[in-house]
Amino acid sequence: MALKRTATAQDTSANSTVEYENLEHGSEHEGRLVYVADLGLQSVEYKGEKKPDTQQISLGIELVGNNVTIDGEQKPRFLWTKPINIYYTLTERGKELEYYKIFNPAAQVGEVADWDAVLGTPCSVIIQRNESGGRTYDNIGSLNPIPQKYHDNVEAARITDMAVGDADDDNNPAQKAMFGIPRTTHGRRLNQPKVATAKAPDSAVDFEDAIPF
Repeated sequence: MALKRTATAQDTSANSTVEYENLEHGSEHEGRLVYVADLGLQSVEYKGEKKPDTQQISLGIELVGNNVTIDGEQKPRFLWTKPINIYYTLTERGKELEYYKIFNPAAQVGEVADWDAVLGTPCSVIIQRNESGGRTYDNIGSLNPIPQKYHDNVEAARITDMAVGDADDDNNPAQKAMFGIPRTTHGRRLNQPKVATAKAPDSAVDFEDAIPF
């Protein structure tokens, strides 16, 4: 399904036992885009200044050939990017154009990014390790394109339910697969159903790198 853009013209693993070895900081891995999660409309501040509310997404990248063990079963390892601001069309404002061109180098300002069309496309992933609360986490430090002529040499993704999400559809595979910052961000979206009463957590995202205002 196409991403529903709002701009103008359940964590099933929460109670699971996860076993994995951290990847080396700065190491490079081949990956494939498997999910695009819709994080909904977000309230954004940059250096203490309120900016217009903006829809955000996050990209789920499978690190092909890598595993994690969940409840004793080996699963493909995948990571999420930091939240990305999106607008109705691709623009030099924000990061969507930069990320989308990794998967579609021909993309141009003014087009509407067709994330469905680039699901499964390979990319290069640089790992950044972060420590918090005495634990070490693997994160995506950066994504880089892989030339088209080498795409067939990249191992196929084992995640087969590739999907572009819908912020209000908890059964969408991309939404169900969220964890970490994307799940936290999605939980504080402004346009969530009115029945939600949970207090929005404090900001867990550093927007300094994501919003070049």
